[in-house]
Amino acid sequence: MKKILYAFSFLLAVAACGPSRHAVHVEMRYPSKSGIELAGKNISVVYLENDNPMSSFLAEGLADGFAYSLEQDYQTGEGSIGVYRMRCMPGGEYSSRDSLFNLLMDTGADVVFLVDTLSVGKLTMGGATHVASATSRDSSYLTTGQMPFRMKLYCFDGMNKDEDIYVFNGGSTSATHVYSDGMMSPQALEEAAIRSLAEAGFDAGRTMARSFRSQWKHEQYSLVYFDGAQWYKGIDYAEQYYWKEAMDVWIGLLDTNDLLKRSCAEYNIAVACYMLGDIKLASEWLDRSDADNRLPLSDSLRKRIEFRLNS
Repeated sequence: MKKILYAFSFLLAVAACGPSRHAVHVEMRYPSKSGIELAGKNISVVYLENDNPMSSFLAEGLADGFAYSLEQDYQTGEGSIGVYRMRCMPGGEYSSRDSLFNLLMDTGADVVFLVDTLSVGKLTMGGATHVASATSRDSSYLTTGQMPFRMKLYCFDGMNKDEDIYVFNGGSTSATHVYSDGMMSPQALEEAAIRSLAEAGFDAGRTMARSFRSQWKHEQYSLVYFDGAQWYKGIDYAEQYYWKEAMDVWIGLLDTNDLLKRSCAEYNIAVACYMLGDIKLASEWLDRSDADNRLPLSDSLRKRIEFRLNS
């Protein structure tokens, strides 16, 4: 009986010398429904205008709303996405690869979106309705106009090795709102409605951007650690999502002849690189970890890395 107890105690002692596992729960950003990855890239939006003021006003607002929505999602700051106007000339091949590449160079972006000239229908004005809570006589009546339109959006990602051109088509009906004193002529109401098409286009642009906003998924990632202040410190940083600080701690643990501990530190560094968006560097650190001492957790992280590298 004593021999059995002794053997059991010995096994516990051996197990205590191995690494422990810690789970970190994060919300991970994935490419948009469109399949285009925009995170960390410089983006520009170019819209074409022609001699039709309804088309041009609407395209201007659409480009502004589209850029604004992407700025909010990717947290790049208001005005960080450049919006540019280009005159559409008859016979111009603006959607060709060469043309889009030139726009990319001219705007200094990694990804360029081109809003083609819009195909617009007839602007229909409704009747004036009284506004109960009007603040002034000039805004005591509201007239709503509606205009159907079709649009085509091109996207060229200069960081995509295949240099593919993505094309998106869609259509909707814009709604314009004109406040007046109720005495404006039909022509004056229509002219005011045309001028307000940029505001209607802004809302349409925000709606269009939904397909290009990030998708978020809740995921669990595993880290490994040993008993010791520095190992605990790295885990604590990771729990607070301070991945750069955690990586610095784990880099400081690489100076050891213990291949298992070095492999665990390298594995944790690979996780940190993955979280910071440097997928290629994450793969390189995982290779080093596998070379020193392949961990059971390696396969799961490897699959995630390869998915991001190939997406």
